[in-house]
Amino acid sequence: MKKIYALLILLFTMSQMSFSQNDMLFSNYMFSEITYNPAMAGNSKNLEATLLARDQWVGFSQHPSTELFSMHSYVDKLSGGVGLSFVNDKLGYQNSMNLKLMYAYQIRLSDNSRLSFGLGFGLVDNSLQGSQLIYNDMTDQNAVTTDQTKTKPDFDLGIAFNSNKFSAGISSSHIDQSMNSATVLETPRHYYLYAKYKIKAGENVNIIPSIQVRSTGYINQFDLSTLVFCSNKFWVGASYRLKDAVIGLVGFDISKNIRLGYSYDYGVGAIKTYSSGSHEIVLMASFDVLKKVIPTKTPRFFD
Repeated sequence: MKKIYALLILLFTMSQMSFSQNDMLFSNYMFSEITYNPAMAGNSKNLEATLLARDQWVGFSQHPSTELFSMHSYVDKLSGGVGLSFVNDKLGYQNSMNLKLMYAYQIRLSDNSRLSFGLGFGLVDNSLQGSQLIYNDMTDQNAVTTDQTKTKPDFDLGIAFNSNKFSAGISSSHIDQSMNSATVLETPRHYYLYAKYKIKAGENVNIIPSIQVRSTGYINQFDLSTLVFCSNKFWVGASYRLKDAVIGLVGFDISKNIRLGYSYDYGVGAIKTYSSGSHEIVLMASFDVLKKVIPTKTPRFFD
């Protein structure tokens, strides 16, 4: 069985090498928006921080794992939001680290809505342990047989609309890197489209459906989710990732300022035979430490 796992990991790694490194995948994407759209920086009145860890396809040797830290806040003197994010993403013998700063200029449309334009800029470091890879033909001139690392500047762009009931955005990461010239050490341009809407189903119940579409122009992914928030104390929900997984999500407020969430992905494709699923934990903190005034009356969307 271990040989089967090793073979599948190798095949998957080689397929990734053929098309290049891809962005990380999160089931709790609705809680980590600034990682794929810098226009969401400073989208609430508080200082927001997120810590997330994901173990994907548990059961495989060297299965994918991802860690994320992000924080952002509105700054009145800058007429917008600032933020930063750090992502460490590991897949087999590949590893990607991405450190990014963000700024989002906000335009007030009404007391309850605003439009944001965001820019993210930083560094991405991709590495591959080519010395660990085994090929059928070790003399293949295209084979990567040595350890390689490449660090380069990285840029994101995004636009977002936020109100107290509806939020939507479109963005692109790694905007300077086309798919045609991307390699295993050069992550290609990705495109993101998302939206969510808050439905007040009762005095203490909010239902929030959301959608996210991700694309490199060659590979497309689609998530459809619904979360139910009860008494602003806990939430439950479900997602479906097209041809990939059915996802359950739960979470609760540890305190007034701290929230904890968990998701489990059950694979629906061929991979479910070899993996027990994927696990993701997200810890979120929100503090009104800067005593600033955001130029709308928009509350935290998930309240």
